[in-house]
Amino acid sequence: MVENEIEKLYKEHNKRIYLYIFSICHDKYAAEDLMQETFVKAIVSLPEGCASPLPWLYKVASNLTYDHFREKKRYCDMEKQKELIDFSSTDKLLATDEYQALYRAIQKLNENERRVITLHYFSGFRQYEIAAITGLSYSAVRVIAGRAREKLKKLIKEEQL
Repeated sequence: MVENEIEKLYKEHNKRIYLYIFSICHDKYAAEDLMQETFVKAIVSLPEGCASPLPWLYKVASNLTYDHFREKKRYCDMEKQKELIDFSSTDKLLATDEYQALYRAIQKLNENERRVITLHYFSGFRQYEIAAITGLSYSAVRVIAGRAREKLKKLIKEEQL
């Protein structure tokens, strides 16, 4: 890849990749480090003639993030994460009560549900692309997405009561 292409790729997608990683690890410092590492690894290993590098970036980000936490065996608890969230650097949408409720509900989903929901609704991937990124089958992604949506509806409704 040419230096200008690398810079363009980074400028266009760094915030999306950061938010995706942050949605998994809930640690802004780890997310920043993993985001940087994602771009380095993705650029070095980007398949020749890849028409759309974004799914590749997400796959690399996902693998790096889960590998990182598997190796370290550390998952941060929700109370610690509330202190680490920097709304100005992550997403202005989270500043409203409505989006904070959605964020809390998403965090209650299991790992696969959270990955599928964040990739679909926040990153705009289609289910077949999510299957490629996560390594799940297309039908598994469809089932997980449907169940996750139902759980989210229930969790948000419970929180509003």
